[in-house]
Amino acid sequence: MDRVERTILILGILVLIVLAVAYYFLLFSPLRQEYLDHYDERVLKEQQLAGLEMSVAELENARRNAPEIERQILEYSKRIPEQDEIPTLVVQIEQVAEGAGVTQLLITPEAPAPPPGGGDFSVIPVTMSFEGTYENMTDFLFRVRNLTRLVTINELTYEEVEAAAGGETTTTDTTSEENLLTVEVVAETYVQPAGGGVPTTAAPTAPGSTTTAAPPAGGTTAAPAAGSTT
Repeated sequence: MDRVERTILILGILVLIVLAVAYYFLLFSPLRQEYLDHYDERVLKEQQLAGLEMSVAELENARRNAPEIERQILEYSKRIPEQDEIPTLVVQIEQVAEGAGVTQLLITPEAPAPPPGGGDFSVIPVTMSFEGTYENMTDFLFRVRNLTRLVTINELTYEEVEAAAGGETTTTDTTSEENLLTVEVVAETYVQPAGGGVPTTAAPTAPGSTTTAAPPAGGTTAAPAAGSTT
């Protein structure tokens, strides 16, 4: 192969390389990018379609459950009075405590407040503390949840009774099969707005919260804290 033929061969190869590069940048690369864009768009639409199908399924489920939800709302609304009726609630909880066999019952209701998420009702926080066995505690909670008035239990803490104030050891009935617990329940009840949509307010109290002590079954009534009303 002489020099001319070699030169022609080299030029031909260079031309092929230039054509390949031009094809990649001018034709293949734009087509590839367009394909990737369409692919991403299709994936996004499929995700949106899946989300819509899930929303439709949830709406359909809500439509099927609407009668049951309306029934529950109606039932709950019947259990929410239009007045505070705190004395009545205290009496009901005292009866629950007596039936459950707990002692040293203290009931501390607070003033009505708007619900955190808003609504046409007011929330009345209620703190309850008492002593009893684990079985007494579960019975008490069950009875409270089934009061004619709606009461929601938010927090529950309990521990074994070991020492009284001043470090003196508290003795319990040695024949009892269960340890005595001191229990604190943080709950809330509700009141619907009074006429004109203005929520009712709690009766004026002394500084601090109102503490109501119920006479325990077979036990001693705990003394109220200073500055609170018994």
